[in-house]
Amino acid sequence: MRIGEAAEYLNMSVVGVRKAAAEGRIPSRRTGSGQRIFERADLDAYLGRPAAVCNPSVRIEALYCRVSGSTGQESSLANQETMLRESATGAVYRVYKDRGSGLRERRAGLDRMLDDAARGRFTVVRVVWRDRLARFGVVWIERYLSAVGVTVEVLREHGEKSLTEELMDDFMALLASFSGRFYRLRSEHNQRRLLDDARVRLDRDAQ
Repeated sequence: MRIGEAAEYLNMSVVGVRKAAAEGRIPSRRTGSGQRIFERADLDAYLGRPAAVCNPSVRIEALYCRVSGSTGQESSLANQETMLRESATGAVYRVYKDRGSGLRERRAGLDRMLDDAARGRFTVVRVVWRDRLARFGVVWIERYLSAVGVTVEVLREHGEKSLTEELMDDFMALLASFSGRFYRLRSEHNQRRLLDDARVRLDRDAQ
C-alpha cells in the first residue's frame, strides 16, 4: 500500500510514517517512480500485532459489547468483555463498545468495527448475545461482514434480559429521543401543529 494508506492503517501522519521508513523502523520499497510501498505484514509487525489478517488461516477476533443505557450498566459491559476474552480462541485485535439502544443505526463503536472489518484487520466478530449487534437488522450486518471476509460468532443464544425488558428499554430510548427533538422546536405554532396532526391520526385510527 502507498504511504497515505499506510498512515491511515497505522493511525499516524504521513510525515511520521515517512520518517519511520527512512530510519528503517518500517520496511518499505520504492517503485520505479520513487514512491514508497508498504506491506501490511510489515505494518502489523510494527504495531506488534499478530500475522496479517489477509491470511484466512489466521484467527484474529474483534469483540463487540453493548448496553442499552448510557449510565448505570458499566458492570454489564465489563462482564460481556470478560466472557468474550475468557472464551477467545484467537488473538484479540480490539474490543468495541457502545452505550445506547440497539435500535440506533449509528453507533460509534459499531461504525468503527465495521470500518476496521472492511480494512481486513480481523477475521471474526464475537458477541455474547446476537442482539448486542442490533435489535433489528442483524442479518444485514452479518451479510456485510461476510462480504468483507468476516464471520460473526455468538457466545450465548439468549440475552440476560427478558424480551419485555429489552423492548421497554428500546421504547424508553425512542421516547427520550423524540422528547428531545420535540422540545427543540422553537415555534409554538409547530408544536401545536404536531399535536393536532397526532390527534387527527388517533381519531382516525379509533374510528
